[in-house]
Amino acid sequence: MRRAFLWIMIASVVVLPVWVLVGRALFGAPLAQAILPLALLAPFLAAQIGVVTGLTYARKEVRGPKAVTWHDVRVVGPWLLAIVVLGMLVVDGTGAGAASALTALVGAGALTASNALAAVLGLLVVLGGLVIAYVQLRMLLLETRARVQAYVDEVSHRPIVAPDAVFEKATFERADGPQAGRTIRIERTTTD
Repeated sequence: MRRAFLWIMIASVVVLPVWVLVGRALFGAPLAQAILPLALLAPFLAAQIGVVTGLTYARKEVRGPKAVTWHDVRVVGPWLLAIVVLGMLVVDGTGAGAASALTALVGAGALTASNALAAVLGLLVVLGGLVIAYVQLRMLLLETRARVQAYVDEVSHRPIVAPDAVFEKATFERADGPQAGRTIRIERTTTD
């Protein structure tokens, strides 16, 4: 299920903004005046979902098994579901022809509720996306910090000198030539 949710997150970068833009037409609600503001919202929503998905996939604990963690499912899942619901609540059309996917399913009596819920949910989706992006970035930074710290700890315990190195006496001689200075010459003596 966690692996499937990762693929749902990746697909939602394209599918959910399109759903919010034109999804209500599938239920018989009109596509009219709301298409312009939603055409501005859809790319922003796609970018937001893309950032959250990218930050999630950037973590090694997600990339390795190609599956999100249960924490990701609990945090990102309701947000994606709220975007689906937002697509059902957006009211379009004018006068008596105004409708949403919800009003097409339930009836015209839900028009006021659909308007109010769409406004509130739209704001929550955008703000929630920013908060979730921050949470995913923080998780990525904490995981990266732990991996870097583990590497530094491992490297700090390694010997600086190779294990087969032999310490011998070094002799210092002057070299001949135009830039002659002190040189270090190390010779290994072999005993047979």
